[in-house]
Amino acid sequence: MAVLLSQYTLYFSQMNKTMTNQAVQIFTQLRNEFNITIGQVENWQDREWKQLYDHVQILVGVMGGRENFTRKLGEITIERTATGSSLGLAYKDRIKLSASTTFSAWTIVHELAHVWDAKNNWKLSITMEKFTGGFTNKRLSLIKRFIPCAWDADKLGPQKKPGLYGRKPGCNAVGYFYGDIPSGSNWNFNRKEDFSESVAMYCGWARGNELSRTAHGRIERYLLPNGTKDPIYGVTDNWSDYAAYFYPQNGDYTKTKRWQFIHQLMQDQIQIK
Repeated sequence: MAVLLSQYTLYFSQMNKTMTNQAVQIFTQLRNEFNITIGQVENWQDREWKQLYDHVQILVGVMGGRENFTRKLGEITIERTATGSSLGLAYKDRIKLSASTTFSAWTIVHELAHVWDAKNNWKLSITMEKFTGGFTNKRLSLIKRFIPCAWDADKLGPQKKPGLYGRKPGCNAVGYFYGDIPSGSNWNFNRKEDFSESVAMYCGWARGNELSRTAHGRIERYLLPNGTKDPIYGVTDNWSDYAAYFYPQNGDYTKTKRWQFIHQLMQDQIQIK
């Protein structure tokens, strides 16, 4: 392993003459400690190496250390490349981050959660869907479009207007009727996105880390009056109207079934079949 790692480091340092000693060191640490290999190093800025390492550390810490992290996620390649309109794309052993935009701690933890799910043949998100009382039914979603007050989007899809983003259960592209109380929803919400967002929420809730402001802001926005701009994402919506769907008991995210599921999953107390 040490010989192979030295070969990797030498190869990438020779390929990218602007790669600093710190970048080489972090590349080595990521590979050595977390089984993470960096692809297309020429697309990475020097400051991003430390940011990536710190962001990965958030999930490592919540999982209880690097042994648990590597056992759950295995080997991963992370690269900066073209991803279309997505900030990131995740597969069983690879994460593609947009090379044209900066990445955040939320994006890294979110995409790592997708990898974790993919390593388990997407059964983590399926199990969470059942645990929270949700289900996916595209046919029922189509019927719901004609039920008064049950559909909060245009008949053909979402609109970037308050009350029309498609946040209600089943009002989305795949007919995902989320159960319990997620931290948010939109037209692209499905059980895979729900799982990854739930992992990020769990990692940020009441922990005082780089995810915490976003995690708490995603809940607190439902206390805002309708027509107010969300301070986290800068979106204007009818937040008060959606509080019944997304604001947990006393604003405490730990009271949700999603928090409970991820907590048990982190402790290896969930049986995945």
